[in-house]
Amino acid sequence: MTATLGNLYPVIELIANQNKPERSFLNERYTDLQNWQSEARKRLMELLRYRPPQVPLAPEIKEVAQHDGVIRESLTFSSAPGVRVPAYLLKPARQTRPAPGIVALHDHGGFYTYGKEKLVQVEHEASDLTLFKETYYSGRSYATELARLGFVVVVIDAFYFGERRIDFSAIDPDLLARMQSRISTLTESLSAYHEQCSAFEEVVARHIFAAGATWLGIMSHDDRMSVDYLLTRPEVDPERIGCLGLSMGGHRNNYLLATDPRIKAAVTIGWMTNWRDLLPMHVRSHSWAQFVPGLAANFELSDVVSIGMPAAFFAQECARDELFTYEGMQSACNKIERNYAKAGLPERFQSRFYDVPHQFNRAMQQDAFDWLARWLM
Repeated sequence: MTATLGNLYPVIELIANQNKPERSFLNERYTDLQNWQSEARKRLMELLRYRPPQVPLAPEIKEVAQHDGVIRESLTFSSAPGVRVPAYLLKPARQTRPAPGIVALHDHGGFYTYGKEKLVQVEHEASDLTLFKETYYSGRSYATELARLGFVVVVIDAFYFGERRIDFSAIDPDLLARMQSRISTLTESLSAYHEQCSAFEEVVARHIFAAGATWLGIMSHDDRMSVDYLLTRPEVDPERIGCLGLSMGGHRNNYLLATDPRIKAAVTIGWMTNWRDLLPMHVRSHSWAQFVPGLAANFELSDVVSIGMPAAFFAQECARDELFTYEGMQSACNKIERNYAKAGLPERFQSRFYDVPHQFNRAMQQDAFDWLARWLM
């Protein structure tokens, strides 16, 4: 078999064969959904390894703007001691009663300069951001579109993106000099910055692991705090909370669904596969932020999202997505379908393959919006 690790791959394959997802709901020893969920969610939280002390949200609204029927609030809230999370809150301008709340989760895309702005319509949008949206979102700021449709939407900057991106002027100058030598052939400053951010992910991940946490644990915690913030808003019906995201946003979506029982409906776009299918050739395609050490011996990703049952879950797959194998995407969807069937909830899961590369185009957006409206409106 051709594999990224060549002659070393047999060792990896041996390890994978010894680490079966023993806590899958499909294991015959699990017969009660609630008991399995309780055990599985507890174990998943242990694996994510990030449970900072609780702090008051203490939200601060910095700016309010209105455009084309949508009110946009720029704000920050606390997610941990000393940690302020930048966010946008979007709501219909003519809202008269509590509406469904949505956590919209931005992607990775190797594009670190922006986070929440990838999904939100802002004035005087930079040309590079416009091009990014055209490539992955058919030119649409879909979180703003959701607000136009009657949802109240929160979008945060994930750790390492947007306003939370790294300031290279503050790091070890010798390390920075070595990194810059690796990208000396790049001429555009923005491209160079993104290349630096990508190379530095390894250093960030090492620090997070050494400190005793996981990168995905940090992001997942902040995403749950986004739900906490939504529930402070009188415009939001606390019984109707949903989430969605593309790519890394989809992966964040998987873990938000699994770890927060307040989520009632979710859509993952372009990040549903079984990890084992990534091992030969596709692990290198994914950010350090995507990995949870020890997960494989407990769950497949299809098991992770199933912890969120009975929430209604829609997996949108890009059939020509080079980040995954088609077989891995299909096997994951098949396993989720079996989990929902075992729980007696077959109507609450849907998957669909679109004949497109990695993206969330307008047709896919419409299907996702319809799914959220079906279960939350």
